Amino acid sequence: MPDVHLNLVDSSRQLFELDPGAEIESGEGWLFGAGRSSHPAISNAAFRTGDADPEELLAKAREFFGARSRGFSLWVRGGVPEDSDLIEAANSAGLKQVFEMPEMTMEAKANEPPLPTGVELRRVVSAADADSFWQIATSAYADNGFPPEIFRYYEDHSGLVADNAVAFLAELDGKPVGIAMTIVRHGVAGIYWVGTLAEARGKGIGEAVTAAAISAGFDLGVEIASLQASPMGEPVYRRMGFEAIYRYRLLMRTPPKG
Repeated sequence: MPDVHLNLVDSSRQLFELDPGAEIESGEGWLFGAGRSSHPAISNAAFRTGDADPEELLAKAREFFGARSRGFSLWVRGGVPEDSDLIEAANSAGLKQVFEMPEMTMEAKANEPPLPTGVELRRVVSAADADSFWQIATSAYADNGFPPEIFRYYEDHSGLVADNAVAFLAELDGKPVGIAMTIVRHGVAGIYWVGTLAEARGKGIGEAVTAAAISAGFDLGVEIASLQASPMGEPVYRRMGFEAIYRYRLLMRTPPKG
């Protein structure tokens, strides 16, 4: 089976690179990314990419983020034996769980539903489109507790139109109201940043943009689609045919005092 976890890790690196001021470090079995936002989740994240020793990984993470006076979130896979030692070490080090979400996959294109009345889908192709994309993300993800600053520094728009990435805007009566994107890595179409403005929800727009992103990923030759579901999106994805394979847990270390 293609490695959906490595898709998340390397897709996260690609998204970090949208912030020209981000700092990224990686080694054998780990990746750290620090954006210009100081928020200790999403913008400052640590990932295990192999069998790195958990104590060594956490020490390196504390050094990397501590040098920047940052807290950080460690992404771990609950219920996956390979991450059990990392979870134990993180708990012992005082990291606290702040969020949990299912990792969900499907092995075929989703049925693309008819577009709701007044809705059109189009690809992100310009800087203006990218600005609209992140404005929608800022508003839509605020309802899931994401602070606006997470998206503020995504200034390099090339990552939304890369050879391995396709991003979509959904417009309702000519106004951008919905987004989704796919990033293809490791034989996986990772589906990211699916969102709809509050005033446009309940019309099937989220399902439509998600299906479009999935199709774009399979058109690029992948074997499987993958996403991490928000509480709001999980019922939609299950209806589309996604199944949960484990649950990601975000374990946070707060910024160092002083």
